[in-house]
Formats: sequence, C-alpha cells, structure tokens
Amino acid sequence: MTQMGRPPTGCPKWDPDAKQWIARILMPSGGRRPVHMPGIAEHETDRAHATAKRVALRARNGGFVPAASLETVNEWFERWASAREAKGLASVRNDRGRFTKWISPALGTEPMATVPRRKLEELVQSLDRSVRADALAWKTATNVWGVATKMFTDACRSKVLSLRCRDENPARDVEGPDRGAERSGAYLFPSEFEALLRCERVPVRWKRIFMLTTYLYVRGGELEALEWNSVSFEHGYVLIHQSADASTGLAKATKTKDVRKVPIEPSLLPLLRKMHIEANGQGRVVAPMPPREEWAERLRKYLGWAGVTRSDLFADDAIRRQISFHDLRHTGITWRAVRGDEPLKVMRAAGHDDLRTTQRYINEAQTFEGPSFGLPFRAVPIEQLSTFGRTFGLSDADNSIRSQITEQSQRPYVDEFRTALVELAAAA
Repeated sequence: MTQMGRPPTGCPKWDPDAKQWIARILMPSGGRRPVHMPGIAEHETDRAHATAKRVALRARNGGFVPAASLETVNEWFERWASAREAKGLASVRNDRGRFTKWISPALGTEPMATVPRRKLEELVQSLDRSVRADALAWKTATNVWGVATKMFTDACRSKVLSLRCRDENPARDVEGPDRGAERSGAYLFPSEFEALLRCERVPVRWKRIFMLTTYLYVRGGELEALEWNSVSFEHGYVLIHQSADASTGLAKATKTKDVRKVPIEPSLLPLLRKMHIEANGQGRVVAPMPPREEWAERLRKYLGWAGVTRSDLFADDAIRRQISFHDLRHTGITWRAVRGDEPLKVMRAAGHDDLRTTQRYINEAQTFEGPSFGLPFRAVPIEQLSTFGRTFGLSDADNSIRSQITEQSQRPYVDEFRTALVELAAAA
C-alpha cells in the first residue's frame, strides 16, 4: 500500500557538538531515529537536505536505514569520549585504550544504532578466550566490558542528546566476562612503617609523603592537591575536597565527587605544624609532589633499604600483588579498623560510597587480636622528619654544617642530593 502524507525530508540539522549533520528519520515501526551523516561540511546545506531526504525515503519504503548511512561504533565512540573529556572524567584515557585494543576490533565498523545483542555476546566470548589464554587479566576483561556497557547505556539515555541513537540497549542482560580470584592487597604493619621512617637512607621528603598519605589515608592525587587552607589545626581535621589531575596537575573533584573531613591523628600534628611553618601556611602541603610514575617504585625501594622484606609485600602472582603507593591509604584505613574505630566514622573519613567497602577492612582487622599487630599511628620523632636532621654516613663535623642552614631556605631535593652523596661515598 502506498503511504500517504507529506514527503519525508529527514529534518536535517547541524550538530555543533558532533560537528556533523544529523537527520531525524521517521521509522515504519513508529518513532524517529537520529542518523548521523558524516562527511558533509556545515556549509553544504543542500547536500545535507538531499542526503537526509534520500535516507528518509528508504526508511519509509524499505523499512530500514542502509548501514552505510549510519554512524559506526568507532565514529560514535570518538564523540562519546570527547563528551566525557569535556566533563573532566579522568578515566577517558584508559577507556580509549580498552576500546582501541578490545572493543573496536569486534564492533568498530558496525553501525552504532543497529549493533545486535549477538555482537555483544561474541565480544564477551572473545574476552573470556583471551583470559583463558593468559593474554588478558580477568579484571581487565571486566573493565573492558564496563566500557562497552556504559557506551550502549549512553547511546540510549545520555544527557548529551546528540549521543542518543538507540531505543534499546543490546548489552542489557548479557552475561559479562567470567570473574577470577581476587588478588590480595598489601598493607604495612606499624612496625614495618616505623622501620621505613627510621631508615636514615630514606630521603626525608619521601618520609613525609609516606607519613601524610598513611596517617590521612588519602589518595595520591588528593595529597598532591591538598592546600594549607584545607588544614584546620584549631578543629583538628583536614578537608579533602579536590584531587590533582594525573595529566595536568590541575585541581579537580575527588574520585567520588564528595567532600570529607579527615581527623588529624595527634601523632601527625608535629609534622604538619613543622611543614606549615616552612611553607608560611601558603600553597600546597607537598610542593611539588614527585612524578607519579616514581611513587610505587620509590616505596618498594625504600622498604628494601629499611629491611622490610615480607614476601607478601613484593609478591606478584595469581593471588597476590606487590605493594603500591595506593596501599599506604589501605594501610591507614586498616589501622583504624584494627584500632576499633566506629565503622561509619571510618567510612566517612575514608570517602567510601558504601559501607561494604569499609567492611573489607574490618574483616581484615578481625584477623588480629592483642599486641601481635602493633600500635597504629605511632608518634615519630620530629628529627627523623626534619630536612636537616642528622645525615647517615657523614662525620659529626659534616653534620654540624646543617645547623648553619635555615630550614626555610631548603629545597625539596636537598635531602635526596645528600643521600646520593652518601651512596657515592659508600661505593667509593
């Protein structure tokens, strides 16, 4: 039967965000579908109208839109990733890598608007095969699947309207990749942390970073962005409300977008007051932070210097992972749980969204009873955290020079330079 009514036009419109013409096609089944028309410049109005009309006529007469006129998954992903970057999401860089390596080869040339459920099931099977072949960690496979499901969810209901191109989500109810065994995380016992801070070979700058991260149990980016105006000595807390971007170093929202107050442990106050005086109470608390790629490497190196060699800290196998810088945060939270602090208070101070996350630390704490664990958050003699404290391996005469230099004039790398001199002297 010949369809009556006014001729279809496709209602083409230029999308400044996508930098593409988009047609709105009335489908025989009812409803309109946005169809991207890449390759047509903004000034090519006549061409855009002609293409939209042609696609609309095909949809009316044939009941389908030719795949050649639809935006591919690869093309759609680029617009999606750009929109997420505009929102300041730090995960976009990892999302791009996961998409390029695992999702694009399986789905990239498919029209985003018509990818069937079967293709998503095949993607999951491919990920499972890669895990079984030891070409991919199961947790990475789970992260890849997370990117895929988020893409198709946003294709249905994104707040960025130009990203919507589907009425149904083909990833819904698709069973994700198989999960493997969780690798146990690492944390330091109080005695191990004390050995790290007492080791005279470890640069004071790094001792301070380790102590602040552990006693405030902050994420590395949060410590990097922490400013003195967020430290309240009067009321005894540190306000955590921002984090440093891994790429630019600029301040942004925290991982959970929440603002939280972390109580200052009494044993941390002497160091904070000393650093506050050195900085005249201005700027960032740790300025500058070392490059991120050094954080974990330095921690493991200095633990070795301090004689902390427990195998669980350095093992990297199917059930254990070696200690990372982020595990200093885990250390501080575990210490609070072992100390018996109220779970809700620990949850709020740690910035957990769910009490179940905090419960994992409480479960670990229940393994230890009595003095076998050690005393958490012990006081550290301030001379061990003073930039011009006694330098290991130098004579008393050499060490006397330090009293002639004011701490206000020291620079972040002075103590590391002195450590390097000691090592060179020992090697000679």
